[in-house]
Amino acid sequence: MRNIKNSAIILLLVALFGCSSSKTMTYESKWNAPFSYVDGVKPDQQDQRSRLRYGIINDDQFVYITLKTKDPSTIQNILSSGLKIAFSPEGQKKEAYSLLFPVVMKEDRKALKRIDTDLPNSLGLGLLLDSYNKEAVWKDKSGQHFINLVAPDGSIKSTITMDRDGELTEQIVIPFALMAVNARETSMLGVSIKVDGQSSQSGFSPRIGIGLGGGIGMGGGMGVGIGNGGYGSRYNNNEKNVDIRLEVQLARAN
Repeated sequence: MRNIKNSAIILLLVALFGCSSSKTMTYESKWNAPFSYVDGVKPDQQDQRSRLRYGIINDDQFVYITLKTKDPSTIQNILSSGLKIAFSPEGQKKEAYSLLFPVVMKEDRKALKRIDTDLPNSLGLGLLLDSYNKEAVWKDKSGQHFINLVAPDGSIKSTITMDRDGELTEQIVIPFALMAVNARETSMLGVSIKVDGQSSQSGFSPRIGIGLGGGIGMGGGMGVGIGNGGYGSRYNNNEKNVDIRLEVQLARAN
């Protein structure tokens, strides 16, 4: 009887651990030609849990990632915690490189829970996304550091937008050179996409404040109120947290 009970407990633990981790999926990247990045990356896969669609293409110099979703809970998780996109190049340390974007200030989290994502053209949301598109956190072998997404000579590109239909889009461009990858010789690239939620807990805070509590703290005194108390409870569930793990087969020129 005791053996049966122990076996049941073991099976339960296995089931629980199985549910808590995502399966690594194989993904075949497409070659970035003859189309441009904006027109060429069409998300062709969807994570069933978070309803986040994703697409990846590459060329000899860059990997391009597009993420899209209309799911309100997933949108709220991304806007309030940020996505961590980690890279594991073939033959290198796992998740040796990562991008955290958007970067969220600790004091903005409570206000972000009240954001009305049903109003994608609202002034407050526009200012929020504009603030997010100014900087990100890049981690490499030298540690974490901020990168300026506005500077024209910046090699990493990352933008987040929302259209009139309430679809959130995040587009990312990462140079292979920053990951010590020779795309002509490397065939596989591990990519992990998940809600990180650590940017405001680790003491590593952005230099640009969104100021959803009443102002945008970018050196100006511009007041913004986008809180709407009736929306907080709708976005509090974490059932749809993003956790996507991919083994990306890099494309080669024909």
